[in-house]
Amino acid sequence: PIPFVETIKSVGFFNRFLFLILFLWLYNKKFLQGATLFFVLFYPSLVLYTSLSLRDPLILFLMIVGTIFLVDKKYLTFFLVILPLYFIKFQNFFFMLILFGIFMIYKKPELHYMTKYIIFLLLIFGFYFYIDDMIYLLNLSRHAFFIEDGNDIMFYKPIENINNLLIYAATSLPHFVMKPLPWETINVFQLLQSIENIIILFFLIFFTFIAFKKDKFLTFRWVLFFVIVMSIHGIVVFNYGTAVRYKFMFIVMHIVGLAYELYKVHGYIFIFDSKKKIAKND
Repeated sequence: PIPFVETIKSVGFFNRFLFLILFLWLYNKKFLQGATLFFVLFYPSLVLYTSLSLRDPLILFLMIVGTIFLVDKKYLTFFLVILPLYFIKFQNFFFMLILFGIFMIYKKPELHYMTKYIIFLLLIFGFYFYIDDMIYLLNLSRHAFFIEDGNDIMFYKPIENINNLLIYAATSLPHFVMKPLPWETINVFQLLQSIENIIILFFLIFFTFIAFKKDKFLTFRWVLFFVIVMSIHGIVVFNYGTAVRYKFMFIVMHIVGLAYELYKVHGYIFIFDSKKKIAKND
């Protein structure tokens, strides 16, 4: 239907075209190579949701492009790229700011000791004084998603304090990454989704393990961001379909971002032989 949008299905074709542009750009600039390339090509949720009439492909596009510019230390371009996220899906905009903060705190060469100390003090200060507001906002979203999923309000358990928040975050993280679990599925589509989750989890573990062996510092930054994002989503999201739709973007972002940064820093390409290495100018 390009360039005309005649029906709601037309948006799906536009999304597929947008993903094609993203893929070709990543491939042409060597941001996608080796196992990362095959992952992007054959990740079922990525193939599915970039073909539907949803806003997720555009969000993914902005997040991936922003990530590339962040790794390349083009900070102004990074902020210009992610700015539309504030109007399209504001929580993803703030997640990208968290990633930026992690990159600034954990960077090479490392920040001066006094500068890092001041930043940590400011973070602790802000966290202490705004924790109640954070819990309120999380409860607001958590309550809305709980009701939207068709659950009985009598069974809703709000986040009451910081200890409660940490417990929910720790328990929600693995469940969110894996939901729906095989015994939670109620139809064939959810069963397929569960099988995909298991395969993707093994790939993530394998991928992250190899990355950690190559560069512990860079891998730690990406794992920290992944844990924060998945924990927050795990606290507020109850619906299985919504969970899959929300997390696939951050899984792709984790794989592409970490793989590209290792290639940029070490000239390393992920293949199934973890000893493979090439020169940076290849």
